Amino acid sequence: MEPRANAVPGRVDTATELTYLRAGADAPWERPHCDGVDVTDIPELQTAYQRQRRAEYVSRVQGYRERGLV
Repeated sequence: MEPRANAVPGRVDTATELTYLRAGADAPWERPHCDGVDVTDIPELQTAYQRQRRAEYVSRVQGYRERGLV
C-alpha cells in the first residue's frame, strides 16, 4: 500500500473516509493490492501491515455505523 498524497502516519482523515462510505465505497487507499491486483478479500496474499491496516479500517467503519454516521 502506498501512502496517499499529504498523508500523515497515524492520523485518519475521517471526513474523507465518511465521504467514500456514504457513497457506498471503501476508501481506495484502504484496499490492499499485491502486484496491481486488489487482494482485499484474499488475506493470505496481504502483508502483515496490510492486514493490520485493513482490520483497523473495518473497526473504524463499524464504529461509524454504530454512531449512525454511515
